[in-house]
Amino acid sequence: EALDARAREITQARALLRSVQSRIDRGEPVDAATFCSLIRLGDTAMEQENWKKVADRYYTPEEQAHWAERMQAVPDGFDQEGYARAWSELAGRIEAALPLDPAGAEAQAFYDEWQQLLAPLKAVATPEMMRGATGLYERMDEWQDVQQPPFSMAVWRFIQKAGKSRTATG
Repeated sequence: EALDARAREITQARALLRSVQSRIDRGEPVDAATFCSLIRLGDTAMEQENWKKVADRYYTPEEQAHWAERMQAVPDGFDQEGYARAWSELAGRIEAALPLDPAGAEAQAFYDEWQQLLAPLKAVATPEMMRGATGLYERMDEWQDVQQPPFSMAVWRFIQKAGKSRTATG
């Protein structure tokens, strides 16, 4: 199913690129909306390739296959772009609020939002897989030159401290 979805994406990308090439060959202008679509297409392709490089560095082929298998349980219609935007928005709000006391009410509210965003992933990933993902983000300074993480190391450290504070008091 994942390969079929990727094949559809490639077919759509090919059609867009052929359309643009045809317009250029005929001397027609390329409108801004089409140009923006090309940029998004390139960004998406590069991001997927970059994440693949990170995965290859930190996960065995068997672990990657296990992730791919488990991710098939994500419900159809899951809005990956919206999910990524939600992470970016939350990370930005946390970054803007730092420094915060990890045990404080605002910090704990951020922690709760973080956990809510993790819920779809936790619903399909095993505890071992979640530990592996945590370890990956613990080492993001080693790979952030390959792929821009969805949040900074400062945000990650803060969330880790907020979680420990919750565990210590709860």
